[in-house]
Amino acid sequence: MTSEEKFLFDLQGYLVVKNVLSSEEVAHLNTILDREFGDDYDETDVKRTSRVSLWDKACQNLFDHPNILPYLVDLMGPKFRADHDYCILMKKGAKRGNLHGGDTEHVTGRAADHWYKYRDGVMRNGLTVFTYNLAPAKKGDGGFSCVPGSHKSNFPTDLPKDVRTFERIPHYVVQPEADAGDVIIFTEALIHGTMPWNGDHERRALLYKFSPGHSSWSLNYYNVDEYEGLTEQQKRILTPPSVGNRPDVVESTP
Repeated sequence: MTSEEKFLFDLQGYLVVKNVLSSEEVAHLNTILDREFGDDYDETDVKRTSRVSLWDKACQNLFDHPNILPYLVDLMGPKFRADHDYCILMKKGAKRGNLHGGDTEHVTGRAADHWYKYRDGVMRNGLTVFTYNLAPAKKGDGGFSCVPGSHKSNFPTDLPKDVRTFERIPHYVVQPEADAGDVIIFTEALIHGTMPWNGDHERRALLYKFSPGHSSWSLNYYNVDEYEGLTEQQKRILTPPSVGNRPDVVESTP
């Protein structure tokens, strides 16, 4: 990560990384999405399904795409692991999820995998999301939204209910813009959610979530035997949480 990217992630709790995927990669992934999940929408106008990484080798390779690998190492350390993955598709007018998340362990007393820490020039995060955008999300389209800086808030549970439900959208709730091929990275310690989708086109997002090697959010761990042709690096990424002699994911830092 560049110095400016580190500054922005520490400040905001999220980062938009431009042009992670080429136009050819976006087109190929959209073709796979149509092939594997082209079913009709229900009355909610939202479609979601898990384990998109099993669809195709191209989806499997999003675990360690070379353009995101340095961010994974810098944000979670060299022993990070994949926690779970899924996709969200939305049609115009669809509603998905209220604002949620935030580092609430110090408020509720419940241990969780949603946290952000900084010490001696190093950032570390619990569950962290890498959202691959396969369609643009322009200003006002909706989709991913957040309260920048809330990953360090001491009052995360005090967010008003009408703000959480998007009945009122104050200036401090933002919807970051992204183009197809961009990746939005954010820590689950950030208060975030999904605004109603207002775009005339379909929202298309693949969400890959990662944790430090010793922790997890999902208890449904990956089974490497379900995948064909995994690299040794991908096998390390898909292993369940562990402590002790867990190897670094990347043999040499990118």
